[in-house]
Amino acid sequence: MTDTDTGVEVLDALLGVPPGYPPWRAAEMARRQRVLATWLSAAVVRGLPLRPAAAGYLARVRRRMVDLYAVADQLAAAHRVTVLKGMRIAAHLPAGLLRESGDVDLVAADEASLWGCVLELRQRYGAVPQGVSVLQPAAGAPGRLHLGVSMKWPAEEPYLDKPMGADVTTCAFSGDFRGVPVRAEPLADVDLCSLFAVAEERFQRKFRVKDLLDLVALAGVLDRRLGPDLVEQVTEQARALCLAPELRRLVGKAADWVPLPAGWTEVQAALEPLAAAERARRLPGRPGMHRLRFGFPLDDRPSETLAARLHPFDGGDLVRTPLGTCLLVDGPVIPAETHERAVAEAERLAGQRQ
Repeated sequence: MTDTDTGVEVLDALLGVPPGYPPWRAAEMARRQRVLATWLSAAVVRGLPLRPAAAGYLARVRRRMVDLYAVADQLAAAHRVTVLKGMRIAAHLPAGLLRESGDVDLVAADEASLWGCVLELRQRYGAVPQGVSVLQPAAGAPGRLHLGVSMKWPAEEPYLDKPMGADVTTCAFSGDFRGVPVRAEPLADVDLCSLFAVAEERFQRKFRVKDLLDLVALAGVLDRRLGPDLVEQVTEQARALCLAPELRRLVGKAADWVPLPAGWTEVQAALEPLAAAERARRLPGRPGMHRLRFGFPLDDRPSETLAARLHPFDGGDLVRTPLGTCLLVDGPVIPAETHERAVAEAERLAGQRQ
């Protein structure tokens, strides 16, 4: 995408809007695909008048994005964190076209940086933890423990809009915990890092229109920047990051709806054998795998340092963090007896610290 008109046309194509479709029906398609504010921004670019409610909603989402990007900038300036996707991709969209986002994604260089971000969000915005995740290396395997913390705080319109959010992790690419390992370091090339962060979303959910729009924006930028080195650099990183199948699927889905720069046809072809080889490596026991466990909160008593500490007990494992003590679980169902033992153990540990 190199100009506003192209950006608007690309959005219509990715949504599958038929020629001559009434705007209200196109808006419904955008709403179902969770890109209504993006569609409204395109409507403004086209000169389509918005009624007060729609104009107010778009203005509110624009302010949301300004606020989220400001949060990301402030945290990056104060702590050792790298910003993924979001504002990096939005900078490549044509003027006037809005990229929606529910939160900011931050990769902390170390655990102290992660907790520094989290505690600043709590102090500044009253943010509360939506979840604490612990990624443990497989028993006897090399690798370090990684953490992820999702923080939420009220949006401008708290009863209508999704909460503001920040996801802070100590690894850039967490994998799928079945056959794709953790890859901790973000790529130095911001655009390539964004590209693979979008591809990694496939481990969480199916690709959406927003992901395809991201791919189209990044494909154009990388084609212009890398030129004849595009295929080599993209495939090299796809192999290193174990993401050839996901990237090939993302490129293919976008190409089904809109034309991509010619180099991406070569990229997609070069990814095919890499994707087959990567799928063959996704077997039990693959090196570098981590076990994902979720922290069920038991209290809000902070740990003594900016670090998480695992504490085994006869009902499982607790983790003591600067946000409080959590019971580590593998799923949403916790036996009542396990919960009771965990609460008692958390109280016992709190008594030791007094």
